[in-house]
Amino acid sequence: MTEFISPFGPMIMHSKLSDECFNILRANANDSRQEDLDFRQKLSGNIHYEYKINFKTHEHKNLVVDELLLFAKQYVNACREQYRVKRFNEVKAKNLQIIDPIWVNFMRNGEWNPVHFHAGQISCVIYLSIPEEINEENKVDPSVAKSNQPTAGKIQWTYGEAMHFSQTFYTKTPREQDIFLFPADLKHFVYPFKTNTERVSVSCNFIAPNFKIAKTI
Repeated sequence: MTEFISPFGPMIMHSKLSDECFNILRANANDSRQEDLDFRQKLSGNIHYEYKINFKTHEHKNLVVDELLLFAKQYVNACREQYRVKRFNEVKAKNLQIIDPIWVNFMRNGEWNPVHFHAGQISCVIYLSIPEEINEENKVDPSVAKSNQPTAGKIQWTYGEAMHFSQTFYTKTPREQDIFLFPADLKHFVYPFKTNTERVSVSCNFIAPNFKIAKTI
């Protein structure tokens, strides 16, 4: 089931990856780790294991790319229906492309992703593994559970200035196979966790031809 969330100005899309695409991404992400395709210098994460994904077959890559492009086109069309797409420099769904490479983060306890934004026009994050121990940490860890914002291992998007009767951030506890799409320049970050486990996510960016790409992703 796909949902469109508007906690503030920009819109966030939440859906589920197909089983086939999920399994292909997970297998190729693990292979890229074995090959040590280090991608850290291009990323903002304070994470030791971050790799660009090198798909083993064109068939696998095409299947993943085609499914992700369908999500991106769905996002653009929904934005257009809500009059969120400006006429100037308008993104056309049929022209969207994925910026290579797709990459994977193997996030361990004590690591985090600081506030950052991406290149392109639309970004997505996909979750391959979210151990239940991280969710339990938010419920039982004394320093987390008693907080009014238990956020261990959660992703948070932020937009705008704090003011009365307005929300400036949106926090989500992801699940395996979740995919979120959002404007590439929407700031977001991931909180650290203490549990001795590993949280695995995949990201990529989308762009339309002739649109200027930022230098950071």
